[in-house]
Amino acid sequence: MQNYIQKGNTLTVAAPYALASGQGCQVGNIFGIAVNNQNSGESTEIVVEGVFDLAKDTSTFNSGDKVFWNNSTQQVTSSPLTAAGASNKEIGFAVLSQPNGVNAPGGQSADPTVRVRLNPLGFGPVQAADTDPSLIQKAVVTLTAAQIIAMNGTPQSILPAPAAGQVLVIDQILAQMKPGATQFTGGGAVTFQYHGTAVVPHSGNIPAATITSATGTENVVPPPTGTIQPPAATGLDITNATAAFATGNGTLIVTVFYSIVTLN
Repeated sequence: MQNYIQKGNTLTVAAPYALASGQGCQVGNIFGIAVNNQNSGESTEIVVEGVFDLAKDTSTFNSGDKVFWNNSTQQVTSSPLTAAGASNKEIGFAVLSQPNGVNAPGGQSADPTVRVRLNPLGFGPVQAADTDPSLIQKAVVTLTAAQIIAMNGTPQSILPAPAAGQVLVIDQILAQMKPGATQFTGGGAVTFQYHGTAVVPHSGNIPAATITSATGTENVVPPPTGTIQPPAATGLDITNATAAFATGNGTLIVTVFYSIVTLN
């Protein structure tokens, strides 16, 4: 074919900002990885297919989770939206061979990178349905033993605050306890609340026995039975106000289904 140009796994673009080799970059609707160090505006090669370790924010990932690019911070994230409510570009999915440890970069909040399989079909504008915050979204947060013990005096964050003029609407919460070799003791009923308030977006609590049990358990926390008033620009925390849990080395995996609604 006389009109064939190239295979297309690398493309030549104008660097949108100063780039270091291996850094992600977004040019319009194209996302790729810089081959060389390049100054802003210079012609550069980017790779648009493959698996890369990319700098990330404090997001946590499970294998197969969608990965988005925040072009403002030039980091990957689990959120389809920026803090200001703008769309982040979906660039691929996380590939982690185990939940944590050296073979799972990106599985933990403090990991500096996450391993990403780029999606070569990710060109073109993101459809509104993919990033509409009013649709049901899912977040998975793993609480360490230290966080479980600390949440009595210091509620632990589950969902960050949305932008000004937006509210988190919680649909369903699943709490999965994975006990370790040492059981937790003490404690009290576990609840979720909007940060800094007494507003609880559910009915019923997670009993202390769920946390102190030697057997793995799952609890679904249903929505409230009556009307609540979720505060604007406020995140969601987990806490237990009765008494702190002691000892123990298990983890609590919290899965939240929620939407973000912009107030009129």
